[in-house]
Amino acid sequence: MVRKLLAASLLIATPAVAQKGNPLAGLDAYTAKAVKEWNVPGLAIAVVKGDSTLFMKGYGLRELGKPDPVTPNTLFSIGSNTKSFTAAAIGMLVDEGKMRWDDKVTRWLPGFQLYDPYVTREITMRDVLSHRSGLGRRGDMNWLLAGYSRAETLRRIRFLPPSQAFRTESGYQNTMFLAAGEAAAAASGMSWDELVTTRILRPLGMTHTNTSTKAFANERDVATPHGMRDGVLQPIPWRNIDNVGPAGSINSSVAEMRNYLRFINNGGTFEGKQLLKPATLNVIHTIHTVSPFMPDTLFPSVHFRGYGLGWGLSDYRGRKVMQHSGGIDGNLSWMLVMPEEKLGIMILTNGDNHMVGPSLLYYVMDNLLAGSSRDWSALNLKRFQTQSAAALAREKDRDAKRNAEEGPSRPLSAYAGTFADSLWGEIKVSVDGNRLLLDGPGIAGGSMEHWQYDTFRLTWKDAQFGKEDVIFELDRDGNPTTVRIENQQQPMIFKKR
Repeated sequence: MVRKLLAASLLIATPAVAQKGNPLAGLDAYTAKAVKEWNVPGLAIAVVKGDSTLFMKGYGLRELGKPDPVTPNTLFSIGSNTKSFTAAAIGMLVDEGKMRWDDKVTRWLPGFQLYDPYVTREITMRDVLSHRSGLGRRGDMNWLLAGYSRAETLRRIRFLPPSQAFRTESGYQNTMFLAAGEAAAAASGMSWDELVTTRILRPLGMTHTNTSTKAFANERDVATPHGMRDGVLQPIPWRNIDNVGPAGSINSSVAEMRNYLRFINNGGTFEGKQLLKPATLNVIHTIHTVSPFMPDTLFPSVHFRGYGLGWGLSDYRGRKVMQHSGGIDGNLSWMLVMPEEKLGIMILTNGDNHMVGPSLLYYVMDNLLAGSSRDWSALNLKRFQTQSAAALAREKDRDAKRNAEEGPSRPLSAYAGTFADSLWGEIKVSVDGNRLLLDGPGIAGGSMEHWQYDTFRLTWKDAQFGKEDVIFELDRDGNPTTVRIENQQQPMIFKKR
């Protein structure tokens, strides 16, 4: 069934694609093979050169177990590729004199406050758009799990201590992009969603692209997210992330993202109309935060990496490369632009835990620049399998060291109570038979089985987050005073009321 659907998927090609010697002649078969090897439910890809579409096709299924194929018009989440739209919208306001890159964030959001008063006073739009706030990749659980509103998510960020010095390192920060989007809303007099829709999406003819999953009610060609649950790849619900929209809530198709790539390829102009000044676009595509990286034998031609304003920047085979990835609950996306070649690539998938995107990006670049390519999918798959096996071995080693015979040091009832934190909110621990229950704000919470000593293993209600350790810290009288959830991003610490 899947092979028939692959063959039936829409292929759009310019006359050059059909000519002998076309450098992308093998892309169709290579993509189909990669989709199968990585067990990706569905994928769509578009390759644009200037204004011309070199290749565009959909592969696989919108939802496993159902016959609907992915087409170039199928809508997926683009996740953090939304960030470049936020930067472009702000650039348009800069062109009109309504904002400046070096405006203090507090000019537009007077109540905005960070942990360090100096940083609160000095942080600019340029800072929040280039991940140099000093907060690092932390704080996401507030909007992701707790589900606080945009305003409340921004209010609580003041309680997050920095993990590095201001303006010294790149620290990927979704909440800072929320701040950028809300500041742009204040400067423009309309919501971020309205700003992006009226200034970018509609002028580019992106009529089905939207800023919220709520818009899916009026759409038919929508991919269903898929994730691994209990070792099985299966459909999972869409997650609404309107509360951090400027960082990642846009949904689109490769057919419509082509127009965005054309807009970038042509220096801010689309079909003869200038939407963004080339000089402003150049600021967006200039490194503002350097990203150190270790030499990699797979990328001997890469000499620098950094972050602009909503774009990751590097070089490849002597050309500047601008790219970004995006991922949210069973959707992964990749976008790349090589400005000197006026080359744009967009890849959308409805599965997670794979590296199909980078494999196809480098395959396309190699073939267009050098006429041939190594097997990036096979190389990445081998690396991925090695890393997965190592992670599994570490988990098994940890399990083997568990003291399963030692029960909790206190009766379960002693661990019950209300615990709170200014950043994370309030959680409640209660007893349910021979286990503990955790309830928190939004969708946070789950059940806790005893692990060892005063550590319990939390199984989140939201299966995306799997299992994590919860450690109760006791005072000298043996009474629990602190709950510490060992979240992968950062420990979440709550004090007993």
